Amino acid sequence: MANSALKSVITAALLGMAVLALPTLAAGPVKPVPAKPVPAKPVPALVIPAAKPGLLPDMSLGNPKAKITVIEYASAACPHCAHWNETVWPEFETKYVKTGKVRYIFREVLTNPRPYALSAFLIGRCAVNRSKDPTNSAPYFAVLNSFYSGQEIYYRTKRIGFVLSDVNTKTGMTEADVQACVTDETALSTFYDNMNAHMDADQIESTPTFVVNGKKIEGHELADLDAAIAAAK
Repeated sequence: MANSALKSVITAALLGMAVLALPTLAAGPVKPVPAKPVPAKPVPALVIPAAKPGLLPDMSLGNPKAKITVIEYASAACPHCAHWNETVWPEFETKYVKTGKVRYIFREVLTNPRPYALSAFLIGRCAVNRSKDPTNSAPYFAVLNSFYSGQEIYYRTKRIGFVLSDVNTKTGMTEADVQACVTDETALSTFYDNMNAHMDADQIESTPTFVVNGKKIEGHELADLDAAIAAAK
């Protein structure tokens, strides 16, 4: 896998430099995908072991024994995904995740600008691995939320320092820690293999896309999820 272009782009991003003017990434096989509050009470945040050898574990929130599993395929660089996280997720979490009715799984998809999304995902997984409890996926979602909330500033300034400062506050990860995460070639290769395997299996073509108990649904509003969850019971 040719990672030199990817590494240079991410390194530039970490230094707070413009990245969109740099050459197109040559990082590996990725399907082009069009981009489309603090909880009042803690809910289980679990790292679910990989379903198949060679794949990465899933990042999950909610009751691991719930009869309904909702998978969200999304990108940290997708404005529609950030909007869903801000406007729909709080009610969805309160209604289904906190009540134990649904196990929620987040799966990564890369949309442009890829360095921003890829940084979020690699740093998030690294935060979990570096935490005191690597079976708890809470650090991953903390990092993801930092990147979601920092989208507007990043798109306006092409600088990522604000986001990384927030990540440091939430996880304690230093710039050196982050640099080590995003330049780990083994982790990078595994990430691509994992992402493409899941996207192929569920035929993911856009973000955000939701899969309820193995069935891909149309739409991503709360009403769409309500209907799919009711039908899956």
